[in-house]
Amino acid sequence: MAEDKRIKLGEIAVILNGIPDQKQDLIKNDANTVTHSLIQPNHLGAFNNIEGVSKIRRQNPVGENYLIHNGDILLKRLNPDNVTLVHITLLNTTFSSNLFVVRIKKDYYPAYIACLLEKQGMAWLNSNIVGSITAVRSISIKSLAELKIPQIDLEKQKVIGNMWLLHKTRQKLLNDLKTEDQRLMTAVMNSITSVAEEEK
Repeated sequence: MAEDKRIKLGEIAVILNGIPDQKQDLIKNDANTVTHSLIQPNHLGAFNNIEGVSKIRRQNPVGENYLIHNGDILLKRLNPDNVTLVHITLLNTTFSSNLFVVRIKKDYYPAYIACLLEKQGMAWLNSNIVGSITAVRSISIKSLAELKIPQIDLEKQKVIGNMWLLHKTRQKLLNDLKTEDQRLMTAVMNSITSVAEEEK
């Protein structure tokens, strides 16, 4: 019988659920509060990017585990559709309870795991998702931890992970080009219409 060269994600990563958002009006004493940046699901872009953060105030500092680290993988808990690999330094930033952070241990390349989660893991996770098609669907830490990851050489992981990062960059560039092309065509059509109106 051939050896299964796969390992469960839970064996190579710490999987964290975010902190509940603090209601601002419950905080009475501003002098004793700590302000953090907060990443929420709507802050995650389609191109491995973070499009903004919110600010929250808490009575107590957030533990180190719940601050975002470079190399963390962000995944939506509800209706997951893409994966974001943090590749910039985000100081004093935490994450919503509607997000999971997958924090990879040594010997695995975070971009490789992010690629697998997005390209293969989403299909598997969607088959284990809780909720009906019409309702809000949710994944669990347990289902994430059970996801089996192919074990390959670290150098091969880096090649695959870097290819995924380049793929995301190309997608962003193509999207920007399409947006600029549409803007240019709209400007041309508006100019033609204006000239035609002036010549009447």
